[in-house]
Amino acid sequence: MNITIVGSGHGGSTAAACLARDGHQVSMLKLSNQPNEHFAILEETKRITLKDGNNEQTVPLHAVTRDPAEVIPQADIILIYYVSNYHKSLASALAPYLQKHQTVYICPGYLGSIYFMNELKRIARTEDAPLFVEGETLPYSCRITNPGEVTLYSENYGHPIASLPADRVEEACHTLKPILGNCIARDNIAEVALHNPNLIMHTVGIALNAAYIENSEGRFSMYTEGFTPSTWKVAHELDQEKMDMLEKIGSKPRSYIEEFKVRTFPDSEVYSDDEAFAIYAESVKDLHTKAVNNRYLTEDVPMGLGLLHSLGKHIGLPTPVAESIITLSGTMIGDDYYLEARSVEELGFISAEELLSFISPTKTPHV
Repeated sequence: MNITIVGSGHGGSTAAACLARDGHQVSMLKLSNQPNEHFAILEETKRITLKDGNNEQTVPLHAVTRDPAEVIPQADIILIYYVSNYHKSLASALAPYLQKHQTVYICPGYLGSIYFMNELKRIARTEDAPLFVEGETLPYSCRITNPGEVTLYSENYGHPIASLPADRVEEACHTLKPILGNCIARDNIAEVALHNPNLIMHTVGIALNAAYIENSEGRFSMYTEGFTPSTWKVAHELDQEKMDMLEKIGSKPRSYIEEFKVRTFPDSEVYSDDEAFAIYAESVKDLHTKAVNNRYLTEDVPMGLGLLHSLGKHIGLPTPVAESIITLSGTMIGDDYYLEARSVEELGFISAEELLSFISPTKTPHV
C-alpha cells in the first residue's frame, strides 16, 4: 500500500521502518523546519535501520520530505503519528491536499479528527473529506537510538479504533488491518480518546516521580520504578474518574488495565493484572525518562486530562484527581495547562452534548 507517515519522531520513524520492511511503499513527512540530524540522514539516504531484538535490517523509503504536496495527495493511507498538541496546525497544513478515497489514522487521537473536519469546512472541501480514524496510543514502544536508526522494544497486539463518522468503523478496521493487524471497533472517538492509557500512566508516573527523575541522571524507568502502592492509588482514582466519564457519555467504561491487556496480549485472560503489567514493564525497562519536561506531561496533561476535565465541567461530573495533576504539572513546567487544554470550546463546540452529537449522532449520552 502507498502510505504516508506524518511525523518523524520515535513512533513515526519506527512505523516507517516496520511498514517498509513489510513491503509497503512508505513516505515520511516532517512539517517543522527545526533542524534534526535524524531526519536529515533519512532525507539524504532514503533508508532507515530497524533493530528488533537480535535482528537488524535497513530498508528503503519511497520519499522523505517537508512538502505535503509531494506525499499527501497520492497516499492510500495517511498515518499521523505526531504530538497531538499540534493537530490544529497539522489540519491547516494538510487539509488542502486530502482526498476523499483516503483513510487518515490519527494516533494518539484525542479528538484531533475534529480539527481536520473544521478546517475542511473552512476551506469548503467537506465533500472531499477522507475517512478519519483515531487510535488510543502508538502501536509500538520504541526509540530513535541513533540518527537513521530505530529500536523496537514491543509491539501492541490489539488496536482499539473509532472513526469519524462513527458508523464507518468496520470499514476502518478492514482498511487498516494490513497496517495495524488486529483492529478493535469502538463506538466513537471520545471513547478511544478517554481510553488512551497515557492520560493515566504518563501523567501520574511523571508528576508523582519528579524528584526521582531529576535525581536519576537520566536513568529513570517509569514502568519498573515509578509505580509504588501510593502512586497506584492515585492512578486507580484517576482511572475511576475516566470510567465515570465514559459511562456518563454513554460509552462502555473499561479500566486502564483491562484495556491495556486487550492491546497487549492475544490471550489477555491468561494473565492476572499484576502479571500483565510486569511483563510489559520488563519489555520497556530500557526506555528511560530523562526530564520532567517531556511529552508525558506536555502532551498528555493538556490533551488528555484537559479533555477529561473539560467534559466533566460541562456535564457536571467532578474530576478532582485530574485537576490536581493538571495544576501540579503546569506549576512544575511553568505552563497553564487549563489554558492549553483540548477543551469542548477549543474544539469548536458550545456544549458537551453538541460535541458528542457531532461525533456519534445516533448515540444518546447520559448528560
